[in-house]
Amino acid sequence: MAVAMAVMLATTQFAVRRATVTTDAHGIRSASGWAPAGVARPGRIVDEPVEDGERDGPGVWVLGVDPAEWPLRARDLVVEASTGREWVVITAERRSHAVEPSVGWLRVEGSLRPT
Repeated sequence: MAVAMAVMLATTQFAVRRATVTTDAHGIRSASGWAPAGVARPGRIVDEPVEDGERDGPGVWVLGVDPAEWPLRARDLVVEASTGREWVVITAERRSHAVEPSVGWLRVEGSLRPT
């Protein structure tokens, strides 16, 4: 019996900056920024947005992020170590391989943060 296996290879390094939330003296919670970047880990830009926005919508990128960064939440930042580009996380989901669990990854949809 033959088993087909596809593995997504890393082409870059990503670090994650977690969104921070503060609570004021009145108990109101608000987003206040991001924590410092963590360790850069292997990753990949899976898909870039098309110019006219027909495929994923304007500005939506798909990134492959190391599963050690789980959980990722909306508003976290994914930072490309070599360029400093930052994406704001919209959604993140775990992807696992049916045959070999060690090649799992996180599928992250995000928008490129202007610099």
